[in-house]
Amino acid sequence: MHVLEEHRPSLRVFLRKRLRNEEDVNDALQETSLRLFHFQSHSTVESPAALIYRVADRVAVDFLRRAQSHRASAHCPLEDVPLFSQEPSPEQLASAEQDLGQLIEALERLSPKCQDVFLLSRMEGLSYPQIAARCGISVKMVEKYMSRALAELRGRVGDRPGAAT
Repeated sequence: MHVLEEHRPSLRVFLRKRLRNEEDVNDALQETSLRLFHFQSHSTVESPAALIYRVADRVAVDFLRRAQSHRASAHCPLEDVPLFSQEPSPEQLASAEQDLGQLIEALERLSPKCQDVFLLSRMEGLSYPQIAARCGISVKMVEKYMSRALAELRGRVGDRPGAAT
């Protein structure tokens, strides 16, 4: 195609603006020539220059799509990536609910004073001297109630991770 040879320098500039490297430009020029050759044998063209640039533009778009899909294939599919969630699994929720039920049952079996001392320590985060002052007992007595509560809870609920001991 004589018109293609006439437009080759400007077509090269046209493709350079769209493609990343000279190798792609050369390949795109070759592909454009092939497509035009096939097109030429099937029909007559009113404006060969317009057709050349239109075909070259389509070739450049195809090259860019192909390059993009090759980069995408280098990525690892999400199905293969283990995803970690901060949310507990259904099994963990069921187990925690069961543990909580056992803990509440064990707490209810403690004496009222022992319950108060344990809950002030674990739920309100008070220190032993603060608990002693609030309950009107000695720090030594707070220690005894806490030891009793912890021993009782461990005996009934166990010493599992997540237990309130």
